[in-house]
Amino acid sequence: MIQNFDVKGGPQLGREHLPKLRTQMKLQGLDGFLIPHEDEYQNEYLPACNERLMWASGFTGSAGSAAVIREKAAVFVDGRYTLQVAAQVDPELFEYRRVENGGEAAWLTANISQGDVIGYDPRLHTPSALKRLAAAVIKAGGTVRATKNNPIDAAWTDRPAPPVTPLTVQPLKYAGKNFQDKCTRIAAILKDKGA
Repeated sequence: MIQNFDVKGGPQLGREHLPKLRTQMKLQGLDGFLIPHEDEYQNEYLPACNERLMWASGFTGSAGSAAVIREKAAVFVDGRYTLQVAAQVDPELFEYRRVENGGEAAWLTANISQGDVIGYDPRLHTPSALKRLAAAVIKAGGTVRATKNNPIDAAWTDRPAPPVTPLTVQPLKYAGKNFQDKCTRIAAILKDKGA
């Protein structure tokens, strides 16, 4: 993927898409949904088809997250994005929150209700991030549930196709070892660790 600087977000995306997301959440029996910026490869710069945070909120920064519950939502960013989030996200729909001082976990603990089921896409969260968020949900009396189908993906009817570009194998002089040797080494490490 080649990064470009064509800004595609804005408040209208949240206005249009947040109700669609909440409809899908309800159909899946969810009271809330966690939206990281990253995709299933933990990329920072995403192809258009994986810009789920932008689709839901309008925010186009390369780092951030959101939490959506039945009647509230918040976008979490660091200090680099203070002005950008205010310009791109509708404050009537999303609170703007900083990731520092508890961020998303603190917001979840303060805003979810006893018995709420908060969904997440297990492909998009690192284990450490999910552990922290799940602990916050449980502390508030809720439960977390991995979704089989991401409600954003279900609601995103005009989602762009994944990029298809030719694969270029890096020359051995840069890679150091061929892929077969690397795979053999990794397999030996996994076997040694009992994985």
